[in-house]
Amino acid sequence: MEPKNALGKQYKKLFQMNDVKLHFTEKALRLIAQKAMVKNTGARGLRAILETLLTDSMYEIPDVKTGDDRIDAVVIDEESVGSVDKPGCGGKILRGDGALENYLAKTKCKEQTEADGQMLEGEDDVSSKAMSM
Repeated sequence: MEPKNALGKQYKKLFQMNDVKLHFTEKALRLIAQKAMVKNTGARGLRAILETLLTDSMYEIPDVKTGDDRIDAVVIDEESVGSVDKPGCGGKILRGDGALENYLAKTKCKEQTEADGQMLEGEDDVSSKAMSM
């Protein structure tokens, strides 16, 4: 994602030509890199993995361009990528204006509640230890 000619930037520019945003989550990027390392294919492997993930989206984007059916963004998250040994479901197509912002807000909220839940479990352990003393 960092070099001038990085694959992620190339695909983002390609999607931008159709007024569609492309978003990668941090976990998805790490999974893609792990898949390429497991296959021992390097940069060519990265291109092949991204091509597999985004092919369906690239074919669907030019078809619909009006109203709520308009594709706002394509998201690549850990579910899209799958695991190292299993394929994922591919890019998630978000339709309607502001769909990417809504998706990001929902996932941030979900992550926050999961983190809060883990903190509460940890607090219960501390309070039970304090009571036993």
